[in-house]
Amino acid sequence: MKPIVAFIMQGRWQPVLFIVATTLLPLLAWLGGAALALVTLRRGPMHGALTLGAAAIALGGLFGAMGANPLVSVLGLLEYWVPVFLLALVLRATVSLPLTVMAGAGMAAVALLVWHAAVADPVAFWQGSLEGLLQGDQGGEFMEAVLPVLSGFWLLGLWSLAMLSLLVGRWWQALLYNPGGFQQEFHGLRLDWRLAMGALLVMLAATFTGPGLVYDLSLLVSGLFTLQALAVAHALRLANGWHWAMMVPVYGFLPFLVKLYALLGIADTWFDLRGRLAAGRGNGG
Repeated sequence: MKPIVAFIMQGRWQPVLFIVATTLLPLLAWLGGAALALVTLRRGPMHGALTLGAAAIALGGLFGAMGANPLVSVLGLLEYWVPVFLLALVLRATVSLPLTVMAGAGMAAVALLVWHAAVADPVAFWQGSLEGLLQGDQGGEFMEAVLPVLSGFWLLGLWSLAMLSLLVGRWWQALLYNPGGFQQEFHGLRLDWRLAMGALLVMLAATFTGPGLVYDLSLLVSGLFTLQALAVAHALRLANGWHWAMMVPVYGFLPFLVKLYALLGIADTWFDLRGRLAAGRGNGG
């Protein structure tokens, strides 16, 4: 991995080439976002903005040559790249991963509020956008179940992808310039206890309101504190000397236990599960 990261940081055009290449490969676009985060974190906003712009222009030309609508394609990428760029700026300025994670959640929450204010009927919007994609009885049943909550999952997906790219970019930065720094930073991730209280209230309210703005916000805060729960899991694995394979079921069950993970993350905010369990082990507990 280190040689790849070193290549990205060799000059001005290497990160652009890397972003373009990974964006064109299936399921690897998040690596391009990580490269954008790395350049912005290390070299600052000007280099980050130039890298973003050059990659957007290059991909727009390629998509146009392939017969796709370049404007629509590039706007779809900017929807993901711009948050990564902004979050990298926040992390560079504050040197605080918790503040950056909360800033990302704040951006997503504002986007949700604007979305629900601007779109009177989100279900009708998604139905029109996906019309023809799913047909038949099974497609109709799927759309009926998913469309009411699709806005929340869409924003959660964007936030998760942006955070993944930011974290990988931060890890890459540590590989070259601060070995071991990312591990310490991520393992110590703890969000504000007042935010945890608000998140718990939103999650409780969502159980009674059904699909809508509150439910969509509950998905977002669940993802937010799931990230803290993952930090707890990684910290405990290291503190207890567990094999890395212990993390496989943690990530394997994540899609099915998001709410439980989120509650664990909230509990850690208030009760410092990492500190208590590590202290208990150190005392022979």
